Formats: sequence, structure tokens, C-alpha cells
Amino acid sequence: MAEELISHIDTRENKPAARIGIVVCECGDKIAGVLATDLLRERSASLPGVVYTMSEPYPCNVDGRSRLSQAIIDHKLERVLIAGCAPRLVEHLFQQIMEETGLAGCYLSVVDIREQCAYVHASDPAAAMEKATNLIKMGVARLTEIDPPQTFSSDVVKSAMVIGSDLSGLTVALALADGDIDVSLVERDSQLGGTMYMLQDGAKELITESVDVVSKHPQIQTMLNTRVTDVTGQSGNYQVLLARDDQNFELNVGAIILATGVRPKSLDPNYWYDRSLVVSQIQFAHELEKTTAANGQLALHDVVMIFHTEDTEGGGSSHLSCVAGIRQAIQAKQLNPDINVTILFRDLYLGEAGGSGENLLLQAKDLGVNFFRYRKKHPPFIGGKYIKVDDPLTDQPLQIPCDRVVLTTPLIPQDNTSALAAMLHLPQDKKGFIIDRRTRLRPGNYVDDGIFVVGGVHYPTDTAEALLQAHVTAARTHRFLGKDTLTTAGLRAEIDPALCTGCGNCPQVCPTSAITLEKRDGLLSLATVDLLRCIGCGNCLVVCPVKAISLPGYGDPAILAQISAALSSTGMEKEVEGIDKPVPKIVVFACEWGAYAAADIAGARRMSYPADVRIIRMNCSARFDPNHALWAFLNGADGVLVGVCQKGECHYGNGNLYAEERVATLRKQLAERGFDPRRLRLESFATDDGFAFANTMKTFSNEMRK
Repeated sequence: MAEELISHIDTRENKPAARIGIVVCECGDKIAGVLATDLLRERSASLPGVVYTMSEPYPCNVDGRSRLSQAIIDHKLERVLIAGCAPRLVEHLFQQIMEETGLAGCYLSVVDIREQCAYVHASDPAAAMEKATNLIKMGVARLTEIDPPQTFSSDVVKSAMVIGSDLSGLTVALALADGDIDVSLVERDSQLGGTMYMLQDGAKELITESVDVVSKHPQIQTMLNTRVTDVTGQSGNYQVLLARDDQNFELNVGAIILATGVRPKSLDPNYWYDRSLVVSQIQFAHELEKTTAANGQLALHDVVMIFHTEDTEGGGSSHLSCVAGIRQAIQAKQLNPDINVTILFRDLYLGEAGGSGENLLLQAKDLGVNFFRYRKKHPPFIGGKYIKVDDPLTDQPLQIPCDRVVLTTPLIPQDNTSALAAMLHLPQDKKGFIIDRRTRLRPGNYVDDGIFVVGGVHYPTDTAEALLQAHVTAARTHRFLGKDTLTTAGLRAEIDPALCTGCGNCPQVCPTSAITLEKRDGLLSLATVDLLRCIGCGNCLVVCPVKAISLPGYGDPAILAQISAALSSTGMEKEVEGIDKPVPKIVVFACEWGAYAAADIAGARRMSYPADVRIIRMNCSARFDPNHALWAFLNGADGVLVGVCQKGECHYGNGNLYAEERVATLRKQLAERGFDPRRLRLESFATDDGFAFANTMKTFSNEMRK
């Protein structure tokens, strides 16, 4: 492994040196009060490739940024390093200067000498100075190894496709069409509207009206008995293959809205049911509707409604099915005041306190509807004309007479949801519902893919929520389609076709399915990246066996150069008093959304920890390669710590889980070869837990000293 890494670096030694400029921030006396900023600037000037240095009281203010802009022009700078405060505070300001002067944002590096040096090592200025000098050297090493990013843009097709025609789908289609967007409404059944309106209060009237308007709208193309068989393309420009009867055809759209809704779980055909006695909730809704339309009286005497739960039916009871069941009980009593209605339940999901669900419950009780909670271990048993159930208060068996049993089965996704989710690269939960992407956890450099999910396909929704989701989704879609082009603005993985062997490792670990394998001449396939879908996590770089993938700013050369710089002698031991004894060298690979953010908080709160820690900022812990730890050990590191996000909080999906697995595997391999595995450690950090970060650094450093 060491030989591979060394050869990987050697191939880049003949690269022409970039012109680098360094700005040392004094931050008033917050940095200058602890660090000798003039001395830092002088030492920075001697680093390879550095052609300009300056110190500024506040380089982030308007005047400071203006002077930096002029310096870039006057000195023809190609890279810029800011030695100041936390990157997340000022990085975007300096990136604007880079763009205004014609430089790519990735050619900027911000090293934190305030939170990581001046604040946490104020009691030991000599150690703080040593560390600050080293951090600047690491930043320069990184900038030297950065390659220019690949730019890509794509035109946005000004049309949308809505898959499914429940209440939310119809509402989205109409809202987009009224906004001058051409809409293709795809429905696999022979009519629009579906059947779930039977359980949604007031939905039937809304759907009837919407279907009439949709069928006449000039900008809506309705396609019944039509199935989606494949989706290709990229954000804003999708090719959708459709099938109707024996014909296949293709549509080109810019956005896709999935609105296939839910359906009640079918009654178990292998279970004994008297079909004249037992009906589903939808069937009972039709029975009530038919009786109401005929102005008749419900010819039943004893109705028992059983609200099934996850434990009894393998699905979940929902707010929608519970409220619909209570509404049906009320309607039955209104059609026949003498009827006996009993609702057997284990849990009632009625929504917010004081809401419509609770009001319906009170109304049902006033009309004489009986509510009876059964035990989890003793669900109701349908036996002939009686329902057998145990009374949880007396432990006595009861028999409730019935001439109609209504089974409120769980609501589940439509049977084509999984196929559509696979085509559209959408995640599902264990029940098959589409999971909302946690966009608030996503990095700011991702491009919206123009695929939206609305209504019951997320989870069962009532009328009000279906309408709200529909209008919000229509607004988001309209804003997305309002763009003329989509352009990559952040880091994107790049694959060298000359090196790629088509092994297929990278598509398997991509969290956004941005990598696909394409056939090419010869025996080997080629992995290609959808640059608009890629979010730059770097997971693919780690699994590539031939190092054919690169990521500007986070490629192996940039990371290995930082490691080497972090562990190299700076000569500070002879120049500054106080650095007169050996200290353990610790390298921390810190996810910028978890561990690095926690380090910022630790610094801001002046929580000191040993100065022998060198933090390498990683975009995601998925980028951690075991080779990075080995390179650190080969270059003299006493300990290596990988800092990841807490579980469920990774901005790139499951990057922290990949890092955890890789660290565990490497620790086992090191132990098998006689290397103390305690020198490699993984820790998860909450973004705002500076105490945990500082305490972990103290503990780990003490362990390495021993």
C-alpha cells in the first residue's frame, strides 16, 4: 500500500507550481493577542509556491476583501489561502472574491488559526504558534495539489410529468398548468381520481370537479391506462419511457412529480372470512354511499369495526383510516339511529388535540357509538355472527354480535411504488413509503434533481394535508422549471476513462445513484458520473481499486500532502521557547459537518485540548480511505482519529457508516500484523458538542503519550 501511495504522489511532482497568496488575519487582538501574526506571515512567505503574503486586521470586511481582490489581480495569484477564523463563517465571502476575479472557488483554502489555535491554546502561545504555522503549511500543501474542477450545465425542459391522479396529483397538475407549464398526467387505471377519496372527507367533490377541469385544460395531456417503464436523463431533462397497451412511446420532461397515493391492504385470502359478513373499509364506504344516494335506511343491526394495527396486520394504522372509520360510524348511526356500532381498537390516531379527529370522536360517542380497546396479545377473533374479544379490565371473554364486520386494514403504498422509486432513485422505508430527503442536512453544493413526491405515497394524508402538499409541491416545481439552465456549483467526482476498468464498485456506494456503467468498445465497461446528481461525497474514490476517480480539493494527492505537512518538522522547536519536549503527533480526519463543526464550537468556547492535534477537514467521512491512516502512520503519526457525524445525521446519506466499517476493518488488519489498533480510533460528534470534541482530544492524546 505504501508503494502505491508513493508512486501516486511521484507522478505529480513535475506539475508547475501555482502562484499562491496568503492573508493572515489578526482579527483585532483575538488572533494577534496570542499569535505573532507578522512572524506567521514571514514564515508563510518561504513556503513553496507562495508569491504574496499580507496581514490584515479584518480581511473579511469590505475594505479587506477589496484589497485582496486587487492583490489577486496585481500579483496574478492562482490560489488564495486565508489564515483566520472558522471556514464556515467566512468562506462564502472570500469565494465571492475568487469568482469576481475569475478564479474557481475550490482554489480558496481557509485555515482556522483562531478557533483551533489562538482560542484553545491561549495559555501556551509557543504551542499555538507552532500549530498555526503548521496549519498554514497544510493549507498550502492542499492548494498545491488541487486540480481545476470540471464545469457542466444542462438546459431545463419547460414541462412536467405527474404520475398518479389522486387528489394531490390532480391539484399539482392544475396548479402547474395554470402557471403556463405543460403537464403530462399519467394514470395506469382507466379513470382519474383513484379510490382513496372514499376515506378523505370532502375529497369526492373536489376530485370530481378537478377531473372535469383537467380533462378540458389545454396544457394538460391526460394519458390513461399508461405505465412508466423507464426513466433516464438528468436533472431538468428526463426521458421517460411509457407503455400503453402494446405501444411504447417516450416523453421529454424537466420535472417529475410522483403522486401515486396509497391503497388499503387487501384482506387475507387465506383467512376464513364470511364474505357476506366481512368487508373492507372501502367496501363499507361504497355501501354507505349507495344507501345515502337512495335515501334509504341502512339494513343492519350490529356493526363492528376493527381497527387493525401494525402488530396484527404487518402494516400501520393511520390517522386517515382511524378518522375515516369514526366518520363511517357516525354516518351509519345517522342512516339508522337504532343500529349498534362498536369500534374495536388498540390505538386511535386522531391528530392534534382539539382537532377534527377529536371532535368526531366526541360526536360519535354522543350518537351512541361504542369504543372498546383490546389487548395487543389478544386481538379480536371473527367467529360466525359474533366477535370474540377479551375484556382487558375483567379478563373475561366477550362475544359481540355482528351482522357486518368492517376491517380497517392498514394503508400501504401502491404496488408499483417500489418500481417507480427505483427508476427515480428515491429512498423507501421498510413499509415501502417514499422517504423525504433531508434537504436541510444536505450540503449547499447539490443540484435539485427536479423530482418531487406528494400526497399519500409519503404516508396516508387527509384532504387538507393532501391539498397543502400539492400546492407547496407545485410552487417548488414551478420555481425549478423557471430556471433556464442548471449548473454544477460544487465538488463533483470525475472519472478518468483511460484508467477505469468498469469494475462496478462505485455505483454500489453512490448515495444519489449518480454513477452508472456504460458499455464501450472492448470488454470493459465505463463508469460515468451524472454531474448534476453527484453531491461530491467522495465515497466512490475510496472503493475504486485503480484510483480512476478524482474529486477537486479532496483527491488523494491533496489529502496525502496535508498529512505529510502536518507531520513534518517546522523547525519551531529551536525558534520558540516552550517546545522542548517530544509530544505525540495526532492526525484527525474530521467530517466538516460533524467533528470539524464540533471543533469550531470547542474553540469558540475556549475549551482547551492538547496542541499536538492536527485536524484535516474532510467534506464527508465517506471520503476517509484506510490508506490515509496508513500514510499518516508511515509519516510518524502516533495516533489517527476519524471524526464522523452521529448516526442518522450524515449530510451525504450513510457516509459515517462506511467510515465506521472501514475503520473497524483496518483496526482488525493492524492488530493481525502486530500494530496496536488503539492508535486508530473512530468517534462520532454532534455538530454543537464542543465539550465532547475537546474531551475526546484530551483522552486520545493522553493515551498516545502512554
